[in-house]
Amino acid sequence: MKHCYFLFLFIFILHSCSKDSPGEEPGNPDSNLRACFTVSSETIAVGEVLKLVSCSEGATSFLYDFGNGETSLKENPEIILSEGGNYTIKLTVKDEEENTDSFTKAVTVTEPVEFNYIFPEIPTGFTAIPLEAGINPENGSLYFVELLEDNVGSGGSKFYYKELDQNYQATSTYIADKPFSSNSAFVNFYASGNRNLVFSRTLDGFYGTQELTYNSVWGFVNAITSATKHSNGFIQEGVNSLYFGTEEDAGIYKAAVETRNASGDAFQVSLNTFGPADSMIGDMIKVSGGYLAFGAAFTKNTGVPYVSDYTPLLIFMDNSLTVTSHVLYEDSELVAKISSFNDLNGSYHLEQLSNGNIVMYANGEVIVSDASGIKLSSTYFEDTSNNQALIGLGDSFVLSSDSYLRKFDSDGMQQKELKYNGNYLPEILEIENKLFFVAGYDIEGEVKLFYGSSDKDLNLINLNQ
Repeated sequence: MKHCYFLFLFIFILHSCSKDSPGEEPGNPDSNLRACFTVSSETIAVGEVLKLVSCSEGATSFLYDFGNGETSLKENPEIILSEGGNYTIKLTVKDEEENTDSFTKAVTVTEPVEFNYIFPEIPTGFTAIPLEAGINPENGSLYFVELLEDNVGSGGSKFYYKELDQNYQATSTYIADKPFSSNSAFVNFYASGNRNLVFSRTLDGFYGTQELTYNSVWGFVNAITSATKHSNGFIQEGVNSLYFGTEEDAGIYKAAVETRNASGDAFQVSLNTFGPADSMIGDMIKVSGGYLAFGAAFTKNTGVPYVSDYTPLLIFMDNSLTVTSHVLYEDSELVAKISSFNDLNGSYHLEQLSNGNIVMYANGEVIVSDASGIKLSSTYFEDTSNNQALIGLGDSFVLSSDSYLRKFDSDGMQQKELKYNGNYLPEILEIENKLFFVAGYDIEGEVKLFYGSSDKDLNLINLNQ
């Protein structure tokens, strides 16, 4: 009889232990309430949408805790987890009698891994910063402009033009030494065969440009440095090039558009003033009926702060470069953040989307307006350098900020973000319906480079395959 007693006791204990399944927290045993949910995938990439679908029974309210400080009261929520790691997602449900039940599930979010990128060799002790990227119109090759800085020796800081072959192997051409601060560049391939490379050249209280021209086989032609003119880029207009930026006139920096012929000789300059005193154009595009230009109005001072009253500026011009209207965005986050000309030596980007909306991006702030310049939205990204990219994709756009690539709809609402781990990215190129970029990233006090690619929904593409 004693043996039977212990046998019955063992069966009872075994049955009791088997009632609670892993991942569940049982509630009132007399209730028909049961918490349950499924996930679209238990392993997702950073920036990918995770879909949760409730399979709960008897529940009238839902509370999801995603394990990252965010919660949702929806029955079937969706979430984007923007940091890699292991997350425990917990669902707590209630019924009409306020009984509760809980269920948990683990999800793994993977960071972008190094095998998606190509890392060109940068010597130890050197910093490499990408200043520009594009496609050589003469041979179709990818190119980028690199600032290489010797952090430990006496090599100084130098500009290089680099072209990539189909295997992402680079050929390098030395262009010039860097005299002052510079965080942007552009290249114009003249119809004459010459190449014109232009670099920002600034100090806290100095706003200039450095230009170098080479022939088609990289033979040096000439160099020009200016303390009264700053060029940010150009657009092609037939055989001529329209260089845009700013030029000092009677002690005031004026928004400037300079027309050059096929050999690079300037023969016309259009100057305009906006805002409190000084102004500049950072980017310019051709649109139906004329041109759009994006830049800023500001006040130049002789001491700290050397730049004040910074205000983003949108300019409308007709086909003859005559200004027809302009908009100053006086509620910008940047009004109190820009204090020197070094803040103005980075990338400015302007796009018009398929619905007519206009996107402007510089110094970590993106502004979206309608076709007349009325602001629809704006977003400021803290701790983002002024060397960042923007590309329009028809009815959406993608930009870079510190560590992240972000996709937005045409009204400026973010749709997706990808933690790609880059910190400096001057241009995003669209090649064969894919996005390509050359980015710099901070590591142990230096900046190194990587080449990366994604589809238009920011899913990374492995360049090593």
